[in-house]
Amino acid sequence: MTLGAIALALLSVAADVCGGVVSIWDLGMGARPLAMGEAFVGLADDENAVLRNPAGLAWGDGLSILSSAEVRPSTAGCGHLTVCVNNFGLGLHYFDFGDIPETDESGNVIGAFSYSNMGLIASVGLAMANIPLLSSIQLAEYMAFGIGVKLFSVDTLEPGDGSGIATDLSFLLRVDDPWFGSPSLSRLAFGVVAQNLLGSPIAYESGHHEDWLKRVSLGISVTTLDHFTASLEVGSTQTVHVGFEWSPVAVLAVRCGLKRDGLWMWSLGTGVELDRLAIEYALVLHPYLLTQHRASLRLAW
Repeated sequence: MTLGAIALALLSVAADVCGGVVSIWDLGMGARPLAMGEAFVGLADDENAVLRNPAGLAWGDGLSILSSAEVRPSTAGCGHLTVCVNNFGLGLHYFDFGDIPETDESGNVIGAFSYSNMGLIASVGLAMANIPLLSSIQLAEYMAFGIGVKLFSVDTLEPGDGSGIATDLSFLLRVDDPWFGSPSLSRLAFGVVAQNLLGSPIAYESGHHEDWLKRVSLGISVTTLDHFTASLEVGSTQTVHVGFEWSPVAVLAVRCGLKRDGLWMWSLGTGVELDRLAIEYALVLHPYLLTQHRASLRLAW
């Protein structure tokens, strides 16, 4: 099998597993959004906003770190590391197939090669109240804009090496303790994200170009009594995400979700928060593939 044929075959496999090579970003970040069916555009209240809705970073305060790892048996491993400082976030993502056997025309193994994706994202959230031309608008203190710039690269056999860049634009309206829902309504939020709105296609050494999938997602979340959150997100590509989070006590959260990205999938998860440290776990029940597991660690100062 020639190197060019191997590279093309590998790109085909990656598309089947991930829905497209650039879909490394669709794998998401932390365990919390995953457990909540990835319904996070209208929530975006932690480090996961770096990818899900950068506008949520406008409410950031201090320094925080989020790291996640995930293993898909017999398929691949992926993870990320994100650092947030106030309203700015920087994230590094990876997706690795590991060693892949290289065979000859008779099916004999003659070697091995690797295939991995790497992504870097830089995001910022700006409160409308801090933008001179917009600060006088009514309700400006409750609204924010966000931008996320994503760099992507593929590392494999030379014909399949490539890189590209894309930009997300977002908006978030968040009202804490609204007067019209007092005292039971703790927070109401609405978000919009235009993904891959600007950028350049991924260019491969083989001469092939892959366009970024442009789409818009709308999300809303409601939190009551600081203990229960419900979140809903719909996308222009006919995706639906629903998530729930319940905190019976301050240190514990129980989560579940349902999403439709071509197939309906249930998700479950939990989180334990002790002072500055939070440990989170999520699993997704796929109807055809092995169960997806993800663990996250968060630190905040």
